[in-house]
Amino acid sequence: MEGDVEKRITYFRYCGEVNTEKVLQKAKLRCEETGVSKVVIASETGRSAIKALSVFKGTKIKLIVVTHYPAKTWGPKGDIPIGLKRKEYAEALKKLEENGVKIVQGTRPFAPPTRSINWEYPTPEGIIDKTLEIFGAGTKIAIEAAVMATDAGEVDAGEEIVSCAGTYKGLDTALVVKTANSGSFFREFEVREIIAKPICRVRALPEYKYENWKGNLDQYYL
Repeated sequence: MEGDVEKRITYFRYCGEVNTEKVLQKAKLRCEETGVSKVVIASETGRSAIKALSVFKGTKIKLIVVTHYPAKTWGPKGDIPIGLKRKEYAEALKKLEENGVKIVQGTRPFAPPTRSINWEYPTPEGIIDKTLEIFGAGTKIAIEAAVMATDAGEVDAGEEIVSCAGTYKGLDTALVVKTANSGSFFREFEVREIIAKPICRVRALPEYKYENWKGNLDQYYL
C-alpha cells in the first residue's frame, strides 16, 4: 500500500553476548538511516557500553547507558558483580564519562520494591515484566531501559530513540521506540521498529547453561 515502509530485521539464532557487536553495528546503521540521535545501551558491567563507545565513535549520536543498581548475578565461575557505579568498574565508568556518555542508575520500573515480597508474586509490575519477556529478555530490558532514561531526564518523553539490551550478559536486541515516562507507559510508549532480536528465548535458569544462550563469560572474571 502507498506509504508502507519495508525495513530489514535481523533475527539471531542464539540469545546473548555473542551478538553484541552485530547489534551495535545494526543500531548505528538504523540511526544513520532514520536520523535518530540518541541510543540507550543497557549495561550492567560497562562492557557493552565500552564496545558501543567504540562503534559510535566519530558520530554525533548521544549514548546513554542505563545500568543496574549494585547487585550480583550467578555465573559459571562464581558470582558476577553488576552495577556500573561499583568500584570494580570505576575505570570503565571514568572512560565513558570522559567521552560524554550519560549514565543512568535507578529503580527498574518493572522490578520495584513491591516485587521484593516474592519475585513470582503477581504484582502489576511483575505481570508487565513477564508479559514483555515472551518477546525475549532483550526486548523487555530495552523497553525498560528506555523508560528509565526518560524518567532520569536524559531522553524526552515522546522522543524516538534506539534502545539496545540483551539476555543475561551482552546485547542481542535493538529497537526503535517512542519513549515515555513510567507513569505514562501504557498510554504513550510505542515500539516503532525491531532492528534485531533473537529468534528464540531463554526459558530456564541459569541462562548461560541454556541451549539458546551463547557468549564468552570469561571476560567477566578478568
